[in-house]
Amino acid sequence: MDAQFGDYFLVTPVKNESSMLEGLFRSVAGQTKKPLLWVVGDDGSSDDSLAKAKDLTKGHSWISVVSRHVNPDPSWLKCGSAARFGIDEAFAIARSKLLKSTYLAVLDADTTVEPKYFELLVSAMEVNAKAVIASGMITTEGGGALEKKPSARGCARLYRLSFLDEVGGFPITASTDTVLEIKAMNRGLKFVVVKEASGLHRRKSSQISGGVGLRSRGIVRYVLGMDFLSATMWTLVYLRVVGFRQSMGFLSGYLEGARRRYQRINDEEVRTYYRNSWKRLVARSETRRSIQDLLT
Repeated sequence: MDAQFGDYFLVTPVKNESSMLEGLFRSVAGQTKKPLLWVVGDDGSSDDSLAKAKDLTKGHSWISVVSRHVNPDPSWLKCGSAARFGIDEAFAIARSKLLKSTYLAVLDADTTVEPKYFELLVSAMEVNAKAVIASGMITTEGGGALEKKPSARGCARLYRLSFLDEVGGFPITASTDTVLEIKAMNRGLKFVVVKEASGLHRRKSSQISGGVGLRSRGIVRYVLGMDFLSATMWTLVYLRVVGFRQSMGFLSGYLEGARRRYQRINDEEVRTYYRNSWKRLVARSETRRSIQDLLT
């Protein structure tokens, strides 16, 4: 293997991300260990993202740009579906080029990472046989300001391919990162956070203190199989953290999912996890941990 390349494939879904692409390409091209293959998957952009991606990749044989015109999935599945499209294309290209890898990374188009980011994540996985998911610490930018505390986010993660094979591949579902974390936990496997690896999410995301973010989370929890008792108890947890108005966003989102009969996930493993989530909240120690998770 060429010393400048690492033992991983990289996939980046793109949808109307023209303004983000130059920073993204500089970030990936500047990695101390570049991916063996980087697939940029345009998911039906209506701006010039596809043309710009093709222009930026000229002369880089390890980068492929693929596209599809329409994403047929409903809104809460579009992120997972876009990632899966890019991943399937990456595997097909890898087979055609006789490339093999141990790891797969997914990097959002609105995220940049420091030069050793993926090298550090691969190194952390290699020394821990039970580690199947890895992330660095990501700071979010919004409104010209940075959040005070970086956190492990889903926008720049590394997965062990043998684990993805074991659980049926990268899922097309709401909250794919959470679903994969649940599957890892259920198998006694690890999600590791590499604090030395840092990145920047360049678009302000929905924060827990905002009703819109909690409403979306309520919809997702309904889709993933959470029962009404658990949704009610989680609303009480949010009430303690962010107050009445915002906590009602979570419950209203959950009820919207039920009222509109959004299609729920077929994965019984995930549904069982969320059906039993109220039991974890009953235990005081688990409740304290959950609240702390919400605050970070």
